[in-house]
Amino acid sequence: MDRRTLLIGLSSGLTVAGARVQAASRLNAVATRLDASRVRLTWNASAGTARILTSTTPNANPFGMKEVAAAAQNGKLEVAAPISPRPYFLIRTRSGGQVYVAERLLPLEGGRNFRDLGGYLAHQGKAVSWGRIYRSGVMAKLTSNDTAYLRSLGIAVICDLRSGQERTSEPSVLLGEDGVKVLSKDYEMGSSLSKLMAAKSKDEAVVIFGDAYIDFIQTLAPQYKEMFENLLENKAPLAVNCTAGKDRTGVASALILSVLGVDRATVVADYALSEKFVPPSYYLSQASGATAGQTSPFARLPSPVAEVILGSDPAVMQHALGRIDREFGGPIGLAKKEFGLTDAAIAKLRADYLV
Repeated sequence: MDRRTLLIGLSSGLTVAGARVQAASRLNAVATRLDASRVRLTWNASAGTARILTSTTPNANPFGMKEVAAAAQNGKLEVAAPISPRPYFLIRTRSGGQVYVAERLLPLEGGRNFRDLGGYLAHQGKAVSWGRIYRSGVMAKLTSNDTAYLRSLGIAVICDLRSGQERTSEPSVLLGEDGVKVLSKDYEMGSSLSKLMAAKSKDEAVVIFGDAYIDFIQTLAPQYKEMFENLLENKAPLAVNCTAGKDRTGVASALILSVLGVDRATVVADYALSEKFVPPSYYLSQASGATAGQTSPFARLPSPVAEVILGSDPAVMQHALGRIDREFGGPIGLAKKEFGLTDAAIAKLRADYLV
């Protein structure tokens, strides 16, 4: 499967209700915001006409949802849907498939890569619940509209994986929000990332970057452990973030999804979505240390190397997960050894965050 196919397949954000897992998994449902008042829904047209329902509650009981279309055709429909309260949709096709879907990337004015981990097919045919676990980049530029929107989602905990220096230079505006618990710890970044600046080829950069992700797990073990502890205590909705929202947060998201029983291809593809929402070109123009009249240090690297560092190439996460498989027996083995999860704890997480 090539990278483009991987991105398209997982950008759909599927979630499945009921026992018709196969039918639902083929719907490829996507919710895309067109503007402040409209969302476009798309799904597999071959599934036939579809009944479309909506609710402001994720994974709502169909009997309590509002019908917006009785027989939508051709696998697409534009619906009136304000940004807030956040809309969730249920697509039920004549062929028997049904799928809940919502916008994966939150429509924030000053957000960076703030997205919902809901909808992915997981353990025993269930799916990750929408509106319960989020991943994000830096939150320093959230607007007042953004913070009001996030308050409406009920976000209770933010796991800020940034170093003390990063948090000081770009403080989160949510620190002053009532009822939001922010988890953070000071630490020093290792030297593994500096090795990337000496990489000469894409393949070399992939290995170095993937190895850096293993270093993250060691350095940030207390943060990841605390993240899982809060999830176990059902302190959610929970958001985990770093600066870009793709590396340290990418590792956190891969661990969460893996523990919930999401398959490897989906975990990798979720990681790869960061590059779709925040392309490397953005970081080239915004890279730390680049000012007017100066060139970003990344711009001096070979282009394939810069794209690995600033992007989210699936090969990087595949390399990191391969090492986790070899050294820990997989993400679940890692979570048990490093973060104290037990079989009972994993079962509880799946009961709490899968539908």
